[in-house]
Amino acid sequence: MASETQHDMTLLEGLLKVVNSCLSHKRLFVLTIFVPVLVAFIMVMWVIKPTYSAEAIVTPPASGGGLSGSLGKLLEGTSGLSSFSSLMGNKDEGINIVWTYFNSWELHNKVIEKFHLAEHYEFDGKFHADLLKQFRRNFSLEQNDEDMFYIVFVDEDYKLASQVLTFMLDQVDSMYNNFKTTQARQSRTYMNQRLAEVEHRIDSLESEFVNFQETNHIYDPNVQTEGTMKYLSGLQVDRDAIYMALSKERKEHGENTRQFQDLQNRLKDIDIAKHQTLGGRHSNIGVVALNKVPKLSAEYARMEKELKLQAVIYTLLKQESERLYIEESNLMSNLIVLQPPWENDKKIKPLRGVTLIFVFSISFIVAVFLCCFLEFCRGVNPESSLGVEMKKFSRKVRFKS
Repeated sequence: MASETQHDMTLLEGLLKVVNSCLSHKRLFVLTIFVPVLVAFIMVMWVIKPTYSAEAIVTPPASGGGLSGSLGKLLEGTSGLSSFSSLMGNKDEGINIVWTYFNSWELHNKVIEKFHLAEHYEFDGKFHADLLKQFRRNFSLEQNDEDMFYIVFVDEDYKLASQVLTFMLDQVDSMYNNFKTTQARQSRTYMNQRLAEVEHRIDSLESEFVNFQETNHIYDPNVQTEGTMKYLSGLQVDRDAIYMALSKERKEHGENTRQFQDLQNRLKDIDIAKHQTLGGRHSNIGVVALNKVPKLSAEYARMEKELKLQAVIYTLLKQESERLYIEESNLMSNLIVLQPPWENDKKIKPLRGVTLIFVFSISFIVAVFLCCFLEFCRGVNPESSLGVEMKKFSRKVRFKS
């Protein structure tokens, strides 16, 4: 208990010494606090011009349609078309382009010229880059967690701040629209070239395919092969039946009968028809030679597959060309402003209350330090080296209690 009481008295003694030091130099203490606070009050009330903020929240450009994605995937593996995917935009590309436009010197120069910001800022520098820096200090662009643009412009005129931000939004939308229009026009020109090439390729393939069918009498390999097999099977069944009848006739009546001769002639006719079929002599009626079926079927399938592939590419190219034509003619806004800028007359700088409290706190600490320092100087032995230096210091500064 004794130690605690002694500690409390020591703390209280220290506080009283500080208070007594301040009371001993009341004039210095009051002036050290009052003068900075008065100066700060005058500055924030009448000298420092207030600044205002205009804000806007904008959604990024919409991503491309499904046709672009499907066509891009298809063309990535197609010879001669892999570079086409670079012509197609996506959502991330749109965000980066709009971000670049907002921070471009071209847009900032337009704002400076339209609103005469050089005169408004009372700019007297020699370099235009310094004027751009001054403008950019008042402009900020951020992307929030929802991938939306948060745009802020600060100025001493709240009406001008709102007008500048509105002008920038209109200009960026126009610049992005021009970019998309130019991109769509270039892409559509490339599409039309590819359409002409694919169309010519389809015509050539169709002519080649028709010539192949007419030359080889192959129209549907699967159906024709199945029909040929059925036809040969029928011949073989007839031959077996005639051969059995021929053998029976030989046993019962011999080989000199008219019936035997007729059966033998019929058997020869079937053999001739079989050999002619296998040799491909009946191809004009759709019966194919079996030994040629594998090669003809493979060639038929290759040409048919190539023709179908070109037809699919042509269809997708045609659809994409139409989409690009619509996009090229589109004059709708690409940036959707969720929170448009408005004339907000509530200033953001200077913060009068915070500034005065901060200046008062610093002044109070400085005043207490000066008063305690002067009291410490009074208690120093004037004969000591420190006392001698203190006398010299007091003569030069001439503090008065």
